[in-house]
Amino acid sequence: MIGLVMEGWRGMLGALRLLTFRPGGEAMFDVSLRGFWRSFGGILFALPLAILAHVERQYIGTSVDATTYFLIFFGTWLSFPVSAAVAVAIAGARNRYMHWVVVHNWGVVWLYGVIAGILALEVIGIINAEFRDFLFFLYGYLRILVHWRLAYVTLGLPTITAALTATIPAMTSFLVLVAISQALSGAQAAAG
Repeated sequence: MIGLVMEGWRGMLGALRLLTFRPGGEAMFDVSLRGFWRSFGGILFALPLAILAHVERQYIGTSVDATTYFLIFFGTWLSFPVSAAVAVAIAGARNRYMHWVVVHNWGVVWLYGVIAGILALEVIGIINAEFRDFLFFLYGYLRILVHWRLAYVTLGLPTITAALTATIPAMTSFLVLVAISQALSGAQAAAG
């Protein structure tokens, strides 16, 4: 377990270096087959942030059902490697697939931190609901930029090609979110 914590620490620092355009970030990741599978441990780093965000949403009255929320959390996380495999096959970057998944798995933990942070600002009274909504509007762009940056750095593709390649998993994630939400709301309506 200590090894996973250390690998997570290095992975998150590496992702932060990549996201802030500082050199040396990619060297901090274990991109071996073992590192690939261990990178899914990033979910253990993001889960407390997702739980915090869910509790914060309950506190401010904007929460969704916990089952829906966590099925979306796991569904979108697990859809990435599948959709990324399709994306790299289309882009001709199959040899960089494991690199992308490893960096993504550690990098998206920062996005969950941003979500929890924005909600925390409202919970403690620093911002109001309107400003929270504005920050989440900006977060949508940040999320796109993070996915593009991680794809650009790890896949070694030209800028536009990397952006289009990153779009495939991003859109898949959105479709998973919508599908789970619709399926569960339909099931709840039928049961109610």
